[in-house]
Amino acid sequence: MGNHAWLRTESPVPNDLGLAIPGNLPMFEVIIVVGFILHILFVNLLVAGSVSAVYLEIKGIVKKDRIYDSMANRLATQVSTFKSIAVVLGIAPLLIISTIYTQFFYPSTILIGHMWLMMIPLLIIAFLSLYVYKFTWEVWRNRKGIHLIFGLLGTGILLFIPLLFITNVASMLQPELWDVSRGFWGSLFHYPTIWQRYMHFMGASFTMTGIFMYWRGGRALRHAHDPVAEASRLFGKRLAAVFTLLQLAAGPLLLLSMDARVKNAFTGGSIFHTGLLVLAILLAIALSCMLVRLTKADSRRLFMSTVVLFLIVLSLMSWIRHEVRELYLAPYVKESPRTIEKSRP
Repeated sequence: MGNHAWLRTESPVPNDLGLAIPGNLPMFEVIIVVGFILHILFVNLLVAGSVSAVYLEIKGIVKKDRIYDSMANRLATQVSTFKSIAVVLGIAPLLIISTIYTQFFYPSTILIGHMWLMMIPLLIIAFLSLYVYKFTWEVWRNRKGIHLIFGLLGTGILLFIPLLFITNVASMLQPELWDVSRGFWGSLFHYPTIWQRYMHFMGASFTMTGIFMYWRGGRALRHAHDPVAEASRLFGKRLAAVFTLLQLAAGPLLLLSMDARVKNAFTGGSIFHTGLLVLAILLAIALSCMLVRLTKADSRRLFMSTVVLFLIVLSLMSWIRHEVRELYLAPYVKESPRTIEKSRP
């Protein structure tokens, strides 16, 4: 029975609700992976796009270069449309995870309850700040200090919000740590995978934003010569290449921080899980090589191939994320089974 023998008498996981899961479990598992992919694409663009806009504006101020300022203005305008899309596409994964992982998700949410409830007012402040940041660009052109305050406030909150979700997810995967985990701030350094997950998320966010900037710059250049679009294109492909290479370091750090049983499954203990991880790593290395090539020479064909490969890698990583969740929770689900809808005669 191994490390989880104590579950039979001391499991911290509550019994599942008497209500059956209202549908086919494998179908919900597919929907949660697909829904998460769609959601995280826009979250990546929103978070890293906002950070990049503030960075470019500061760089423009320091270098006294209007090109950087115009790049920041365009990027802030473009990513502002992703706020609502990211929120709407996040509803389905959140509802499904609370439905099929009820006895794990609700206790982990309660453990960080105060900060979890603070998410709504924090997002309202962040969105309003970024709207002010976007719409006052010209009005406050000669008052950059005030303008940057709103950009930094909104961006800072957006950098913080993912930690709420990551902490909740990390907590639900390790119920054996619930008894010594109290509150959000303590949990940040209590669960071993939180900061590695955050690094992995941020790396993907900047890669996605870099690809987006390169694509948008290319579209603008089709109509006329535009130095701002050209600069955005150059900045975007370099951003994507650098953070994809950093992802190759963040991934192993995350794997090494996982529970020994889960880590073993992905390092030879399970042919299926090891195969998934090896495939994802090989494709990520190929993606890095393609992005490095793109920084040296522009090619529409190479770029389109890079986008396709990026989406494949993102999908694989999301699938692996689900498998990690299942491996972590398998012993607990065995001891406290979920209420599955019975087939009707």
